[in-house]
Amino acid sequence: MTYKTAYKLITVADENNTIDIAKASQLLGVSPSTIRKYIQQLVSEGVVEKTGEGKYVLTRLGVSIKKVVNASTLKKTPSYVITETSTGQPVPLSFNSYEQLYAIITYQLAPRDILEHHLKNYLAEWVRSSIGDEMLAEKIVKGEIATIEDLKKYLEFILSITGSLINR
Repeated sequence: MTYKTAYKLITVADENNTIDIAKASQLLGVSPSTIRKYIQQLVSEGVVEKTGEGKYVLTRLGVSIKKVVNASTLKKTPSYVITETSTGQPVPLSFNSYEQLYAIITYQLAPRDILEHHLKNYLAEWVRSSIGDEMLAEKIVKGEIATIEDLKKYLEFILSITGSLINR
């Protein structure tokens, strides 16, 4: 297992977001000691935390990453249609994943002012309802992610983690 594959532990968390070391070891085909090593790495990164009962559970960040991975693998996420800010007319561009949104930002496929308008007014709801990423929605609403650069950095972080998970 490499650094990014440590994040595969997120995918074996149960419905209560708990990671069982023995189960993870069996599912991922590595020793329990390797699982413990990667759990400690995820704890230090704020993705997993140890409970009082000695169990390991996903933090809010871990749950957000798990939801993004699940949404990315389902491929049934509704498309977000970008519209012109003054007229409301659709721009011939839409996306239904963080990968596509990242490409739109990176390659400047839509005017910056339109992207900023959507970020400030509509994107949080799409992220919440379609992707299930409560953390990003909250950061947008609170103004912690207020610019396209902020959004791009968040997407780079999430995609750097989920890239190895989606293509497993």
